[in-house]
Amino acid sequence: MKHYLQIIQELIPTVLEQDLYSPIRETSIDSIDLVVIRVALEKHFGFEISDTTWFGYNTLNEAIQHFIDNSDLQYLKSEIRRTDIFSEEIIEISMPQMAHSSLSESWLLKYLGDKHWNLLSKGFNKKSSEFADEKGNRLYATFIRITLKTTNLKCFNENEQICFTSKIEGFGNNTFISTILAKSSQNAIHSNLITTFSTRNNSNNNEIIKGKTENLENAIIQIANMPFQLNEYRLLKKGLLEEINTEFGIFPISDEVLYSCEYNLNPYYEINGVGLLYFAAYPIISDTCLLNYFDNNRYLSFHTEYRDIFYYGNCNSDDKIIFTLNFFVSDDKYIKTITTLFRKSDNKMIAKMITVKTI
Repeated sequence: MKHYLQIIQELIPTVLEQDLYSPIRETSIDSIDLVVIRVALEKHFGFEISDTTWFGYNTLNEAIQHFIDNSDLQYLKSEIRRTDIFSEEIIEISMPQMAHSSLSESWLLKYLGDKHWNLLSKGFNKKSSEFADEKGNRLYATFIRITLKTTNLKCFNENEQICFTSKIEGFGNNTFISTILAKSSQNAIHSNLITTFSTRNNSNNNEIIKGKTENLENAIIQIANMPFQLNEYRLLKKGLLEEINTEFGIFPISDEVLYSCEYNLNPYYEINGVGLLYFAAYPIISDTCLLNYFDNNRYLSFHTEYRDIFYYGNCNSDDKIIFTLNFFVSDDKYIKTITTLFRKSDNKMIAKMITVKTI
């Protein structure tokens, strides 16, 4: 059993030998850790197991023993034909795609999110409204991280044509990563979006839980090793990430509060069609709050060039957001910030984001 512990520890060093025999819910192993462990075991033994079997394990030892017992049979070796899921589309920028004399970041994020959903739908051969677990509960593709690197949004012009190309890959049965690139004659966009499936059993957005997809098959190509974007998300969630290295420099992760304010949600444009806080609203809320910290005219002259959003929760439309500024560096060319959003009702962190704006 120590050999299999070593396999797990190569990816998640915090897993101890006693964790193999303790009920999973009593360990520090979270849902993303379980995805990593499952993929590692399936890769090692050379066959996949069903979600029903996987979620039936009480301990990791039971899971490992099941793989050992069936390693010769490979009875559930995947017969699903995997294929490239991609799309290409040309968009002409018109007034609805613009805001503040630049390409609208809100529109761009919504467009990217829609492309990610479309890729999922192609991979699962289902419309977005048809995703449901075996009990009939609707499944939502919940964004957990979006990284966006773009030419300064102010450089995009009305009637400019942008060609978007996109593809999607899976890591396990519940986590999907899309890469969406855009190119025009002068400007470029590079983005990565990660979602996991979630569900809710009532109308409380504070109680969204991981969805189970055991009744759903997909043709999306699988990634063998954990993507670094997902690993950083996992480490930040556990409080084990001290900094994030970007092409704009190193951003230190800190709970220091340089500024804080309260934000009232507007349900007419910040709540999406299924009653959740729109993923595209998070960075706009952050920018709106920053207007109260910086001199308004100066801050408005800077436009987004980089955004890295870590999503950790949602909230109800009648709740309030507590905004905090944790880090900023400012000069004549750049404004670099790290900000955090909390639900006021329970003080739970729902997002942390790194932002770079340039003149």
